Amino acid sequence: SDSVPLTIGWSRDTRDSVITPTKGSFKRVNVELSPLGDARFGRANVQLQQYVDITNKISLGVNSELGWGFGLGGRPYPIFKHFYGGGLGSVRVFESGSLGPVDINGAYFGGNRRANVNAELYLPVPGSGNDKSFRLFLFTDAGNIWGPKDKISADSIRASAGVGISWISPMGPLRLSYGT
Repeated sequence: SDSVPLTIGWSRDTRDSVITPTKGSFKRVNVELSPLGDARFGRANVQLQQYVDITNKISLGVNSELGWGFGLGGRPYPIFKHFYGGGLGSVRVFESGSLGPVDINGAYFGGNRRANVNAELYLPVPGSGNDKSFRLFLFTDAGNIWGPKDKISADSIRASAGVGISWISPMGPLRLSYGT
């Protein structure tokens, strides 16, 4: 199938660090419209991150994302534009892509609506001083993926919580977490 997507986006970043933020915010909005072709649809994504410096060693980070897609001209929302959830960057502890509707074979295939919220409390590793490249964190995540016929309700939200460690290594950022 063919489509002619038009995309517009806006973002603003006031975080004090891209890799280890402790204060500031990141805001992003993307809108995609495809009014021509076989696949006619609209899709919007909104993201807000806020970081609060509680003390000079402890900070809180909250990330929230909303996504919504819809068909245009009486056409269904195309499957290749579905949102997926579960795993890193979504609701941790759940297997990657394992949230939302399933097909008749039990396979997850995403949906046209997404919501997730992630909160992390960053703590210093004992003995590390003010080194923010090596931190402990406590996390809680919540969200899900919904199809066009699914009802969004408190009962449909999936959540997880746990503990982790992040390290800005010479090879790049590493994060290990464990949760339930």
